[in-house]
Amino acid sequence: MWGRSSGARAVGLLVLFAAPWLRAQAPVKEQFEDLSRRAEAALDSRPEEAIQLFKQALGIRPDWPEGWLYMGGALYQTGRYAEATDALRKGIGLAPIFANGWALLGLAESQLDDEEQALADIRKGEELGLGGNPQFETAVRVRAAQLLIRTSAFDEALAQLQPLTKYPDDPPPVLEAMGLCALASLEDIARITPQRRAAVDLAGKAAWALASQHPDAAAAGYRQLLAQYPGEPGVHYAYGLYLMETDSKAALAEFQNEVHNNPKHWPSLVGIASIQIRQGAPGQAIEALHAAMKSVPTSYRWLCHANLGRANLDANNLAAAISELEDAVRQMPSSASAHSFLAEAYRRAGREADAGREQAEFEKAKAQQDSPGVTALRRLGIPGKN
Repeated sequence: MWGRSSGARAVGLLVLFAAPWLRAQAPVKEQFEDLSRRAEAALDSRPEEAIQLFKQALGIRPDWPEGWLYMGGALYQTGRYAEATDALRKGIGLAPIFANGWALLGLAESQLDDEEQALADIRKGEELGLGGNPQFETAVRVRAAQLLIRTSAFDEALAQLQPLTKYPDDPPPVLEAMGLCALASLEDIARITPQRRAAVDLAGKAAWALASQHPDAAAAGYRQLLAQYPGEPGVHYAYGLYLMETDSKAALAEFQNEVHNNPKHWPSLVGIASIQIRQGAPGQAIEALHAAMKSVPTSYRWLCHANLGRANLDANNLAAAISELEDAVRQMPSSASAHSFLAEAYRRAGREADAGREQAEFEKAKAQQDSPGVTALRRLGIPGKN
């Protein structure tokens, strides 16, 4: 009897002492759920309120990855980019598989002038698979394209925009970026004249029609562009690039017209050289490429070296060809075609071991080559660039 009473009293004391702890846990869980629900509800329309609610919820559960990512999004909306990057990095650290988290981190970093890291993180998001939100993907890809345009990486910018053709809309920012790529222009769209803006818009519409596989609209758009704005920088280049695969003679004339108006327009000079190589005029191509070398951005000198190598190879200047192609593969080791031409140059020079090594590098680079969307480089004679 005594034993049973003592046992009952012991259980009663255990419940008595445990009750405050049990009562405390239920409100904490309920509080977190209430805060997180209210924060998510406020996210789109009241971001400042959402930030405070997320902070409180994360104070209870600091290992909540979605909370850090959502709060990062709210901070981005309010222009607090440094805080946004901190929150997003915490969220990604807890859940690195969230593609949109990486992409949003890239957007925030781009606002802090950390452009190289921004592009790296946007690409990470793309690798994981952007999707589910056309507006968000459009914002990410347009921003990436804008960053690439600043460095004259027009081919990579076009590759960023190309996937957006799966959506039915063509928002103005997409067309603006497309237009700058088509004209090979570094201009700030917010600071150009009304006439220049009209030319960029028309070029963007033509380029979009071509990318979205509407050939009749593209042809009409490029003809209209040339007819209305023949004196605008980049217009003859844009039309020449459009003609490259259907009428190389006419394309050459357009590139030459562009260079006549803008002697330092290096994309046109590279286009001229590419056609001249195809036409069996390597000496003229070498001259055009040396002119391009005077104005080409550092990041694209490899392209001139690669084409100089090809031209010298065709002219049977093996020593010059090898030197140029070695420079090309050193500067752009991911270029499959540069490795291929260098292998051929080594074979012609009787350097079989070197040729075999470059052939192996060619096969490896070819397997990794990201060719979709890089039409500009393909037309200029280089299959692609990573």
